[in-house]
Amino acid sequence: MKNYDALLARYADLQALNAATGIMSWDQQVLMPAGGTAARTAHLGRLSRMRHELLVSEETLRWVEEAVKEVAPGSVEAANVRAIQRELAYKTKMPTALIERKTAVSSEAYEVWKRAKAGNDFPAMQPYYEQLFDIARETSELLGSGGHIYDPLIDLFEEGARYEDARQMFETIKAPISNWVKRIREEGRPVDDSALAHDFDRPRLRQFAEETTAQIGFDFSRGRLDLAPNAFCGGASRGDIRMTTRASDHFRGIMSSSLHEMGHGLYEQGSPAEWDRLPVSGGASPGVHESQSRLWENIVGRSAGFWKFFLPRLKAVGFPEMANIPEAEMWRMMSKVEPSFVRVGADELTYNLHILIRFELEVDILSDKLAMKDLPEAWNAKYTEYLGITPPNAGLGCLQDVHWSRGSVGYFPTYAMGNLMGGSIWAVLLQDLGDVEADMARGDFRRILGWLQEKIYTKAKLMKPRDLMVSVTGKYLDAQPWLDYATVKYTTVYF
Repeated sequence: MKNYDALLARYADLQALNAATGIMSWDQQVLMPAGGTAARTAHLGRLSRMRHELLVSEETLRWVEEAVKEVAPGSVEAANVRAIQRELAYKTKMPTALIERKTAVSSEAYEVWKRAKAGNDFPAMQPYYEQLFDIARETSELLGSGGHIYDPLIDLFEEGARYEDARQMFETIKAPISNWVKRIREEGRPVDDSALAHDFDRPRLRQFAEETTAQIGFDFSRGRLDLAPNAFCGGASRGDIRMTTRASDHFRGIMSSSLHEMGHGLYEQGSPAEWDRLPVSGGASPGVHESQSRLWENIVGRSAGFWKFFLPRLKAVGFPEMANIPEAEMWRMMSKVEPSFVRVGADELTYNLHILIRFELEVDILSDKLAMKDLPEAWNAKYTEYLGITPPNAGLGCLQDVHWSRGSVGYFPTYAMGNLMGGSIWAVLLQDLGDVEADMARGDFRRILGWLQEKIYTKAKLMKPRDLMVSVTGKYLDAQPWLDYATVKYTTVYF
């Protein structure tokens, strides 16, 4: 397979450039001194330009065209070619100057965002948001779809997804979630989580998070966990996974973000070794990826069995604030439903409302229904309407997320999609494995992790996300299993 082999050799160059920019971006967020911003922005811009030019070169296009004829349908080789074709379908429509411009603007915007968020300074970020949303509009126009302006942008992250998929998803879950939040507020048994609301010793808490994720199955000989202003998971290969967790003044913040990023990390580590650094390696899509991060963070990490095992260990490592927490209450504290300003620290129920707000704002900005200068006011109005709370400043409001500073417009719905996918996956897992609560109470996660590895992780990008979900659960995006799970859980927690 002459052309296929040449294509994989070219992809090895592309993947090496990806790895370089990935590690440089991780370093920028974790270790890089502030004085390195200008040089790092220039370096990342040039590397992104080099990769883009190499990807869309006449040689690469010719090899792809010929390789399609050489590979067997349904094979790993065909999946490798399809993954490159998908990227080319996007990148060949994007001018090199626009790729380089987005990289440069987003690199500089990230450094400004860190300062602006800390100082509640929206005017400092406004010009960067304007540029990055302009780039998103240009991208949508260049890619085209004949449909909604949001269609090409969400498809960049979740293959095959459209604006209407996201709209219908939120339409399905909005009323049930709102009704549950209202019922809990008015009739639910109170949950006192004040023992978790402290500015804990962060290095020690990070160490506990590392020990917890190792117990579950994350391999720290192939990864690491660091503190950063925002939590994320990246890396250069299945053997080098870089996770970060965020500082927080509430135990749930750092613990939940650690388990969330661990879910991403477990997925990447579970990709077959023989596929490492090939186009087919890694997660099927951000939505499927989020199904794993949200499953481990919430369904597992906020369960009674989980905390039956981990609470004694948490007390043993020396957190006096935790000494008097009853075992039977810890999982209720971790599962407390309470509208809050910060998405990443939100409970399972209100979390999807946080995502709905961002989705609606993105659509309004892209459609020129909302001017960027009015974003803080519009953000606050939606929080007042949907959650009954009004952010006191921009840091707890429209500046809290890193995504827009990175130009990731269209990404947010994948979080809610991940919640629903995770609920569907968990329902099938329970059908196959039966009682896993007892396993978790013993600190034994092997059956859960092994099942997920077999059904999802080892499939990597062999199938499209829709096909993968149908093969595992029977449907692509079904809200009912997650709604059923939430009903059982929160009936137990509050009534």
